[in-house]
Amino acid sequence: MTSIAYHRLILPDSSAHEMVVVRFDEAGRFLDFHPLQGEEPFVEWHGGTLDLRAINR
Repeated sequence: MTSIAYHRLILPDSSAHEMVVVRFDEAGRFLDFHPLQGEEPFVEWHGGTLDLRAINR
């Protein structure tokens, strides 16, 4: 599992969330997300926007 922090996340339903940690499985598929509450261990910071509307599951 990989955890990456982004400034903004846009979900397939077009809802947007700010300052989140997104979790991906070993194959790189989206699992879930939660608000970034501060520094978290083993979380990469990518910044920018992750737009899941363009990603096929």
